[in-house]
Amino acid sequence: MSQYSASPPSEPWLADLDSLDADQLRGRVREVAAALDEAHEREQRRQSQLSLIDGLTGLGNRRDFVRQLDTLFAQHQRNDLPVSLILLDIVRFIDHHGEAAGDRVLCAFADCLRETLRGMDMSFRIAEHEFAVVLPDTSLAGASAVADKLRLAAAYFLVEDASASVKFDVSVGVDAFRVEDGDADAALQRAYEALEVSRSVAVDRSDETG
Repeated sequence: MSQYSASPPSEPWLADLDSLDADQLRGRVREVAAALDEAHEREQRRQSQLSLIDGLTGLGNRRDFVRQLDTLFAQHQRNDLPVSLILLDIVRFIDHHGEAAGDRVLCAFADCLRETLRGMDMSFRIAEHEFAVVLPDTSLAGASAVADKLRLAAAYFLVEDASASVKFDVSVGVDAFRVEDGDADAALQRAYEALEVSRSVAVDRSDETG
């Protein structure tokens, strides 16, 4: 029969309290308070970091996407740094094949983004099956080339993760910051409009092929 001890674990900073004078006690209290403050700050940083990460894919979430986009727009205004963005949507997949299969595909697509993009590029999951990529120091033409590369790479990753009979498509919308833009939302809105056109083409193609 196991025995259980109700005694609390010993703490090193409590061990010799009886032998300390008043000044030493105050010093010990300050040490403990500093340690607690440091632990609290570490936990706050950890929680703040977690609040910017998508729990399923490990990519940045929409909150992080907006934060990074606003930061880069401010840099763009100061030094005319070219910045482009790509919106990607896994069209009609999750609605047709269920949540479990959808989660596997979303994670595979996140891996596709990590392995295909440069280290300076940033990728995010911003909605259920929508992703965003922010490309610093990249023109609109360069971003379009990256979008084509991602679409081709995604086909390989998605087939590997799902059954061969699954039909899917990745729609993309690409745009870049412009001199006349008042904020980052202007480029984001144009990218969403381009994404909507791409979605319509994908749906029409799916309907035609049955």
